[in-house]
Amino acid sequence: MESTVIGGNVASQTRGSWFAFILALVTILGGFFLLYEGKSVLGMTAIIGSIASLVGVFIYSKHEQRKERIEKAATMPRPQR
Repeated sequence: MESTVIGGNVASQTRGSWFAFILALVTILGGFFLLYEGKSVLGMTAIIGSIASLVGVFIYSKHEQRKERIEKAATMPRPQR
């Protein structure tokens, strides 16, 4: 039962990553299309906003992973000498 839950979580995370990639790609391509059409402010806003969102999510996830590792290390018993 536990392996089914873990497999489901992995599949869900993979699917979420693909959806985020597709959404970011469409938004960035839309920004380039707007630049091509002469709407420079809207195009640059779309491109910069998409990239900033991706960078923000990456930084946040790294911060959370580091925090989780520190918490796990604090709860682990230390070897006795």
